[in-house]
Amino acid sequence: MEQKFQQYYPTYNYKNRDIVLLEFEEAQRISNSQSKLYGQLANLLLAFVTVGVTALVKSSDNSNVEVVTVVRENVFVLNFFLSLIGFIVLRYFIELQKTIVINSRKAITLRGMLGLDYGHLQLTIPRWRVEGATNPFVIKHFPGWFSFGSSPFWVIVFSLNILWYLTYKYVEWELMREFWFFVNVFITLLFVYVYRMQLREYHETFGLLFIKIVSKILRIKLIKNFEYVLYRAKLSTHEKNRLQYDTLIVEQTLIEIEDVRFFKHKGVDIKALGRSVLSMFKSYRSKKRLLKSGGSTITMQLCRTLFIRPNKKVIQRKIIEILLSLWFERLFSKLEIINFYLTSVRFERKINGIISATNYFFPNKKDKKYSYEEAFFLVERLSNISSSYRLERIESLLSRINSAKQINKSKLIGLYQEIENKGLICRDV
Repeated sequence: MEQKFQQYYPTYNYKNRDIVLLEFEEAQRISNSQSKLYGQLANLLLAFVTVGVTALVKSSDNSNVEVVTVVRENVFVLNFFLSLIGFIVLRYFIELQKTIVINSRKAITLRGMLGLDYGHLQLTIPRWRVEGATNPFVIKHFPGWFSFGSSPFWVIVFSLNILWYLTYKYVEWELMREFWFFVNVFITLLFVYVYRMQLREYHETFGLLFIKIVSKILRIKLIKNFEYVLYRAKLSTHEKNRLQYDTLIVEQTLIEIEDVRFFKHKGVDIKALGRSVLSMFKSYRSKKRLLKSGGSTITMQLCRTLFIRPNKKVIQRKIIEILLSLWFERLFSKLEIINFYLTSVRFERKINGIISATNYFFPNKKDKKYSYEEAFFLVERLSNISSSYRLERIESLLSRINSAKQINKSKLIGLYQEIENKGLICRDV
């Protein structure tokens, strides 16, 4: 089947710079005009609400008995109608915010194509500003709860809460009058959910937002920009396919060694986690001829590599790994995950991804296919930090995999010795 490639920016350049320059200027103009419009509308909304609340308070006296009577008799319908209007206005601001972000990202991308990189001037043009950013994903859809971009949200929510507080005593239903505070909370949470979820990034789900909250509670630091990391992971995968690296044997070997139930679980293997606990005991490892392992699936290892900063809190980190892997498996297929893994994880110190690992260990390799011996070697090198190898570990791994029948043991050992002679690895005795 023909491979369909998706073009990710900024991986190409235009030859006709004049066209790009015009596009850049137009994107900048639209972004600036929309930002000004957003600010003006936010100020107008604030002024309108201030006048409205003032008028409501003044009308609460008996100066206009007929108006007050009508309002009190239909207060629930009025509140519902105003809440609906508030929701429509909020949606308008949300769509305007999205459009501003899209045009800002476009301006950053086109600036990169033109070679205009002045984001290193940190003192005058910080990288998180549109003017200085070189990464489009620095500009996010959600501006933050306490930034100016969220001011329309707070104005609408506070206005509706004040409106309900001033009028709840006139509602016919006694239950709603007694529990008026919970109505305020419900209104707030409803608008919080709508606003936050409408401004989420492409891969950002409610589950991921929950995971970020849990990680803060457990004090596990996650990377800040998930979208950029996923963009880089996708780009690396497409680059591997573009260069026509045939990694099928490596994938098979990887699954056999690291996660034999990879195609059966949903990101977490309960049996593997149980085995990892038992493998902590030396007597059990000797009896079962096992190596000490963490019980992480391929998906868990990938999530740790991509999203979790180095941390010594093993149990807390494992909890976040499990939650992230469950989220990740819902977004991507098994084939995508295995490709992300091969193009992202560390094979050796400062050597990430299978293309870099191939060039590092096999610089004279002419074809882009892997023998069973080469595949085993690369998988065994995963996440290695000491640049050493042990024959005991090699023997143990060979005893666990079915593809060992295809591996010439003497050729495999010879491969290790050859790479050792180059000074890239050393034998641990």
